[in-house]
Amino acid sequence: MPLLTSQARIYLICSFVSLGGFIYRFDNSIIEAYVAAPEFTRNYHLDPDSGAGIAAVSVTLGAGFLASFMSGFVADRLGRKFLFYVAGILNVVGSIIQCTAPNLAAFLCGRVITGLGLGTFSMLVPLYQSEIARPENRGRLITLYQVGVTLGILVGFWIYYGVMMTNPFATWKTLLALQLVPSGILILGLHLIPESPRWLIYRNRYNEALRIMALLRSEGDKDDLDLQMEFTGVRQDVWFDKHYTQKSFMGLWSAGIENNRIRTLLGMGIHVGTQISGSNVFIFYLPDIASASGIVDHGKALFFGSGITGIIGFLGTFPCFLFIDRWPRRRVLVFGALAMAVCMLLIGILSGLYDGDLRSSTLHLMADSAFEFMSSNNIKATYAQYALVCVYLCCFALSWGPTGWIYPAEIYPQMIRANAMGVTTATSYASNLLMTLVAPFMFTSMKFGVYLFFGCMCLLMALVVHVFYPETKGQSLEEVNLIFSGALIDQRPGAHHPATAAEALLRLEQAQFREKRDRLERQLHDHEHDLADAPTTSPGVISPISTVVRSLESNILLSSMNPMDDLEKTAKHNSSATNSSNDSSSPSSPTFIGIRRPSLNLLRPMQGRRPSIMARRSTTTHDQQPSPPLPTTLESDDVLPSPVSSTSSGHPIPFTFNDDISPTHPAT
Repeated sequence: MPLLTSQARIYLICSFVSLGGFIYRFDNSIIEAYVAAPEFTRNYHLDPDSGAGIAAVSVTLGAGFLASFMSGFVADRLGRKFLFYVAGILNVVGSIIQCTAPNLAAFLCGRVITGLGLGTFSMLVPLYQSEIARPENRGRLITLYQVGVTLGILVGFWIYYGVMMTNPFATWKTLLALQLVPSGILILGLHLIPESPRWLIYRNRYNEALRIMALLRSEGDKDDLDLQMEFTGVRQDVWFDKHYTQKSFMGLWSAGIENNRIRTLLGMGIHVGTQISGSNVFIFYLPDIASASGIVDHGKALFFGSGITGIIGFLGTFPCFLFIDRWPRRRVLVFGALAMAVCMLLIGILSGLYDGDLRSSTLHLMADSAFEFMSSNNIKATYAQYALVCVYLCCFALSWGPTGWIYPAEIYPQMIRANAMGVTTATSYASNLLMTLVAPFMFTSMKFGVYLFFGCMCLLMALVVHVFYPETKGQSLEEVNLIFSGALIDQRPGAHHPATAAEALLRLEQAQFREKRDRLERQLHDHEHDLADAPTTSPGVISPISTVVRSLESNILLSSMNPMDDLEKTAKHNSSATNSSNDSSSPSSPTFIGIRRPSLNLLRPMQGRRPSIMARRSTTTHDQQPSPPLPTTLESDDVLPSPVSSTSSGHPIPFTFNDDISPTHPAT
C-alpha cells in the first residue's frame, strides 16, 4: 500500500506551492509597514513627506505587472516547475539586495527584482494547481492559494508588530531578512513536486505525463480506466488546439468558435471586480481609517487595522472548503458581491448621517490624506461602521477572495492558458496599483460617497456575473472548452459528458458488446432447444458460443457499464443488419464476431473538428477475428494510427470519422 494516496499527494503538492501566495502577501504586508517607519527614513536620510514609501510600493506593483504579463511565455516554453525556481531565486536575490542596499536607488532596484518574483508567483501558483487538480476538487485546491495569501498578511503583520515592540531600531532590516525563509524553503522543496502533466502533453512527453497523472489519480496504476480516459481527453484536446487554433499571443483576442476573446475579458473582469469592490483599499488603508476614526490612538491603529484584517481574512477563507466545490461559482460570486454591497451602502449611509470633522492620518503612506470615516461625537455609529467593515472583509474572504483566482484558472484552453493567466493577473496588478494611488484622493473629495461608490460597484459586479459568466464547477478543463464553444449541451451537475472521440467510441463499443452477448446467449438457448429435440447432435457445437459468452463477460464488465441511452440506440441500429444475417444462419454453425477494445491513447482525433464527435464504425463482415494487440505508448503526437479491426482476409478496417466538415464544436 502506498505511503500517500493520490488525493493526499495532490493536496500536499498544492499546499506546498501555495507558499508562493504566502510570499506574495507577506512581502506586501511588511512593506506597507516598514516604509513608514522612522528607522527606514532615517537610514536613507529621507524626508517623511518625500513619497519614498509610495515609490517602494509602486515599483513593486509595476514589476509584478510586468512579470505576470511576461511569465506566461516562459511557462509555456520552459515548464511550470522551472518557472517556480526562477520566481524563488528572484525573490531571494531581491531580498538580499534590499537588506544590503547602501542608498535608496539600490533599495528600489531590489524592490523591482522582488516584484518580478512576486508577479510570477501570483500567476503561476493558480495555473499549476488548476492543471493537476481533479474537476471535483479544483476549487478547494486553488483556495489553498488564497489561504497562503491571507496567511502571509496575518504573519507579516504580527511579525512586524512583535519586532516593533521588542527592538524598533532593527524592525525593517529584520523583516527583510525574514523574507528569505519561505523563499528558501520553496526552492529546496521544488524537486519533490512533479511537472504539470498537461504541459508535458503539450510538449509531446506522453510517457512522463501518463506516469505523473497515474501518481495523482490512480495510485500509480497506468491501466486505470478513468486515468486512461482523462489522459486521452487531454491529449486529443491539445492535439486539436495545436492544429486548428491560434497559438500566438493574439490568439487571446480571437473570436471564432473558441471564443478566446470572451474568456480573456471574463478573466480580466474578475480581477478588476476584485479591486473596484474596495477590498484591497480597506486592507491597505484600514489602519489609517482606524486612526482617523478616533476609536483608537496612534499606537493601536496598526493592531485594529492590519491585525484584525489579517485574522478576518485568514479565518474567513477556511469555510470556503465546505462549499466552494458544491455551490456553483456564479452563486458564490453573485451572493458575495450582494453581501459586500449591502455592507458598503450601510457604511455610506451611517457616514452621511453622522458626519463629523475630517481627521488626518499620519500613520500610513499618505500622511496628509484625510479619511472621513465616522463621526467623533457618536461612538455607537463609529463602532457600527467599523463592525460593518469587518463583515465586509469576511464576505470578501468567503467569495471573491478565493473565487477570483479559481475562475480565471479554469476557463482557458491549454494552448493559451499560461499567457491568458499572465494577462489576467497583470490586470489585477494594474487595477490594484490604480486603486492604491487613487483611494486617498477619493476619500478626500468624495467623503462618505466613496462607500456608496464601492457599494454600487459591488452591485454592478453581481449583475455582470449573473448575465455574462457561464458556470464551470465540476467540469474538466477540456469540458470547459466545450462550454465556451457552445458544444456542451447537458450541463447538469454530475452529468458525464463524452469530451473526446475516444470516450464516445468506448461507450459505443460497450453497447455493441452488450448486444453481441445478448445475441449469443439467445443463440445458445436456441441450440440447447435444438439439442433437446435432436439428441444425436454432438454437444461440442455449443462450446464456441459458450466460450464467447464467457469471454465477453470476463473481459468486459458489461454489467457495471452504464453507457448513454442514445449510444445504446445507435449501437442497436448499427447491429440490426448483423442480427438479421445471423438469424438466417444455420443453427448448427453460428457465426459471431470477436471484438477487442482498442488502446485508448491511440485513438486519432478527426481532422478539423474538436474530438467530441461520435465515432462511427465501418460496416464489418461476419467472419471477423479479434484485432491484434496495439502498442500502448507513442512518442509523436503527429503519428496517431486509427484503431482497427481485422477482416477474414487480414486487411484492417479503420474506424472512420466525419472529416468532410468545417472545424466546429458539435454538441456531444
